[in-house]
Amino acid sequence: MITRPRTGLLTLVFGAVVTAAIVAGVVPASGAATIASTSASGIQMLDADGGALQQPAPLSEWTGGATVENSLAQTGDVLKLNTTRTTGVTARAASDGAQATIDSGLFQLRDRVPIAFTGLRASCGTDGSTSVTFDTLTVDGKNVLNTSKLSAGYTVALPTSATWGSTRLIVGERTVDRGRAQVTALRIEAEAGWSEIWRVRLGVAVCAPAALASPALVSGVTVTAPSGAVLIPGAPHLDAEGSVSAQAVSGTAPASTASDVSVAHAADGSSAVSVGSFRQVPDTSPVGDYMWSALRVYGLRLSVDSDGSSRLTFADTGSAVFVNGIWINTGTDLYTGVDATGSPRVRVHLNERVAQSDGSVLITALRYEDLTGAYPAVSLGVVRWSPAAAGPTPTPEPTTTTAPPLPRRYAFAVDATGPSAIAPAFVAAPGETMTAHVASTGADATAVTDGFAGQIAVRGIETSSSDTAASVGVDDLVLYPGTAMEVSLRDVRLRVTAVGTTLTTGGGTVAGQTVPAGAVAAGTRFAVAGRTAVVTLNAQALDGQAQTAVALQVDDRRGLGALVRVGVVTADAPQNSSDPGSGSQPAPQPRPSDGSSPEQLTPGPIGKDDVRAVGGAAASTSTALAKTGAEVSAVPGLIIAGVLAAVGGGVLIVFTRRRRAGRG
Repeated sequence: MITRPRTGLLTLVFGAVVTAAIVAGVVPASGAATIASTSASGIQMLDADGGALQQPAPLSEWTGGATVENSLAQTGDVLKLNTTRTTGVTARAASDGAQATIDSGLFQLRDRVPIAFTGLRASCGTDGSTSVTFDTLTVDGKNVLNTSKLSAGYTVALPTSATWGSTRLIVGERTVDRGRAQVTALRIEAEAGWSEIWRVRLGVAVCAPAALASPALVSGVTVTAPSGAVLIPGAPHLDAEGSVSAQAVSGTAPASTASDVSVAHAADGSSAVSVGSFRQVPDTSPVGDYMWSALRVYGLRLSVDSDGSSRLTFADTGSAVFVNGIWINTGTDLYTGVDATGSPRVRVHLNERVAQSDGSVLITALRYEDLTGAYPAVSLGVVRWSPAAAGPTPTPEPTTTTAPPLPRRYAFAVDATGPSAIAPAFVAAPGETMTAHVASTGADATAVTDGFAGQIAVRGIETSSSDTAASVGVDDLVLYPGTAMEVSLRDVRLRVTAVGTTLTTGGGTVAGQTVPAGAVAAGTRFAVAGRTAVVTLNAQALDGQAQTAVALQVDDRRGLGALVRVGVVTADAPQNSSDPGSGSQPAPQPRPSDGSSPEQLTPGPIGKDDVRAVGGAAASTSTALAKTGAEVSAVPGLIIAGVLAAVGGGVLIVFTRRRRAGRG
C-alpha cells in the first residue's frame, strides 16, 4: 500500500500565524478592498491544503489612473526537492486590459518529470478578448506546445507518481472570476491534500468587461443578455486605422466563446472582420451542440470596401452556421427558425445593413436573435461605415481620355408585383429619354400610383439611357404610408455609368429610420420591425454583363407577397415592355387623368391595368395618398350587386340540393 505524507499541519500553523498578524494589525485586511478592473500576476503557488506558498507576484492591479506595472528579475525554489524557478517576470494592468509575461521557467515537483517553457505571455482586454502564447513548452524534454489549441485551451497529463499521484498541465485556461474574464497561461495541478505543492499558476491576466459608449468603428464579437446586460462588448475592436486580433474571446457568459477573431480598418475607409469559430451552447448536456438553442458559426469573413459595399463569405458554406438544430443556408440574407408548432423562435440576419441617424451605416456580418427571450443575442463582425470615414473625394485631374461606353441599359421608374401590381413605367430604352412635362389637360404626366389602394405613389419622374449613362430621377416617393414599412423620400437620383453607380437623395425616412440627404452606400438595408420585409437603397446585382441597379427596393415576398422597385437600371428589357430599338411599338405608359370619377373605378383587386397617373390640382397641393376603398356615390351600386350575388348563390344551393335528392 502506498503511503502519502500529509502536509496539512504545516499549512494550519502558517494560517494561524497569518491570522494573528492580521488581528495585530501587521498585515492589512482586504475584506473591504475594491475589486480591480484589470489585474495581472506572474506566479502563484499553493500547498496541499490551499495555503499560500507564493502569493501572486509580481502583482499589478488597476482601478483608475495611470497604468500599473511591476516586475521581478527571478523567483526561486520554495520547498526542498521541488524546482520552481522563473526569470524575467512582468505584470501590467491598465484601463484597456492586462498582461503577464515570463521569459523562462523550470518546474519539477518532487518525484515528477520537469516542465520547462520560454516566452510565456498571457493577456486580456476589457472588450473580452484573451490571448496566450509561448515560444517553447516541453514536458520531460518533449514538445507539448499545440498552437492550434491555445485559443480554447488543452490539458497534458504527466506520468503518475507512486507517492504523489497524478499531475496535470493545463495550458491556456479561461475562467470567470467575480464577473471578470480570467486567462491563465499555465497551471500545474497536482492532487489536493497529498502533493507538497498542489497548484502553480503562471501568467494570469484578469479583465472586467467595459461596455462601449458607442459602437466601435470595427468590432468582432458582441453578446447581449436578454436583460440587456452586455456579456461581450464587441471584442476585439478598433476606433482608428490599424488591425488587432484575439486568439480567444469570452465574457461573463461561459456559454458564449469565440476563437481566432481579427478586425482591421484601413486609411481609405475599408474594413475587414474574420471569426474562426463562435459557439453559444446554453445546454451543457452531451447533445447541447445539436439543440435548437445552440448557435455555432465557422469560417466567417466580412469585407467592407471604402465605398460602403459589403461582402460576407464563409470558408465552407455547407457547414458554416448551425442554428435551430440545423445547418442553415447562408446564401440568403434572413433565416427564421420555427418550433414544432410553426411559431418563430430564432432569427439570423446575414450581411445586415442598417442606416443610422448620423448618416453612417451599421453593417453586421451575422446577427442572431432568440425570439423566445431566453438566450443572449449575438452580433459577429460589425462595421460602422460612413462617407466621411472614407476620406474626402479627391479632385479629379484633367484628362483628355474619353469615358468608356456604357453597354445597353434600360431605365424605368417603377414596377411592382403583389397586391399592388404595376408594370414597368416610364421605360427609357437605350438612346431614349422620358422627360418630365405637364400634359395639356393639366394632369401630372410624370406620376405613377397604384390607384385607390394608396400604397405606392411616385411623382416627378425622369428616365434616360444613352451610350454613356442611364439614369432615373424621382422628385417625391411615398410607399405604404402609415405602416411600419413606410417610405418617404425626395429627390431620388440614380445614375449608372461604365465607371460605377451612384445614388443620392434629398433625405427622408425608411421604415421609421431617418435617411440623411446625400450619397447612399451600395446595399444599404433596413429591417422592418416585426416583419419579414427588407428595404434596400442602392441595391446592386451583377450576373456576368447583366447588371441591375435599383434606387429603392421593398422585398416582402415572404409576407405580403410584394416586391416593389423604384428607379431601376437594367441590362435586360423590362417585361411587358417592348424595345423601341427593335422597331416594335413601345409599351403603353400610364395615362394622365383629370380626376377620379365614379365611372373610372372598378371594385376588386388591383391589377396591372389599374395603374393610374395622379393629376389635377389635387396632385399638386397634397402628397397624401388616397384612402383605400370606394367613393360614397358608388356604394348603392355595390350594395345592389352584393344582394344580387347573395340571391344567386342561394338559388344555386337550392338547385344543387334538389339534384342530389333526385339522384338518391
